[in-house]
Amino acid sequence: MRLLLATLACVAGLLVSGHADSLADAGSPAHRRAGLVDVKRFAPGARLDIRYATSSNVTGRRLPGYCRAWALMRRAPATDLGRVQRLLRRRGLGLSIFDGYRPARATRALVRWAQRNGKGHLVGTYIARRSNHNLGSAVDLTLVRFSDGRRVRMGPYDDLGPSANTYNARGRVLRNRLILVRAMQRFGFTNYSREWWHFDHRDRGSRYLDLPLGC
Repeated sequence: MRLLLATLACVAGLLVSGHADSLADAGSPAHRRAGLVDVKRFAPGARLDIRYATSSNVTGRRLPGYCRAWALMRRAPATDLGRVQRLLRRRGLGLSIFDGYRPARATRALVRWAQRNGKGHLVGTYIARRSNHNLGSAVDLTLVRFSDGRRVRMGPYDDLGPSANTYNARGRVLRNRLILVRAMQRFGFTNYSREWWHFDHRDRGSRYLDLPLGC
């Protein structure tokens, strides 16, 4: 009996530990010392689709510095994303995040990719040499239906050309983009008009960071 009770206690402890791990914030002590927090903690209903942690991005490869699909930002923009999420929920919508804080090594890799592939003209317009993502104050995202997470019509992500311009759209796509822009503007974000998915927060960091994500 004592052996059975000890075994059950051990199993229960493992389950509790596993549950605690599942609730733990993304990021590391180094990220937290740098002022970065887990966006999901502040916007728990938001979905994650961190493209640079996969090959499903403009380069066709996972970018260096992305070993975990984490969405980290500075505390103020993360808090305001939670407010945006709650506002959109009233319309049956939500957020799906493509990218938050981006290690500087990933930004440099994007520049090298553009230069190697005859796309150097994109550097400085669609691809920054030093990005607000590196500060933890920028986010790439889209709208989804809150009920099932299905993306609404917005146009393709990382389409680095005229069709990515926020206002270069019609009908439902334009209406959806404007819903996102207005919701984000209400809580301190500004859209980069060349990219409908990119928003910068008014609370900018002062340090360009190169802390990898889970590597």
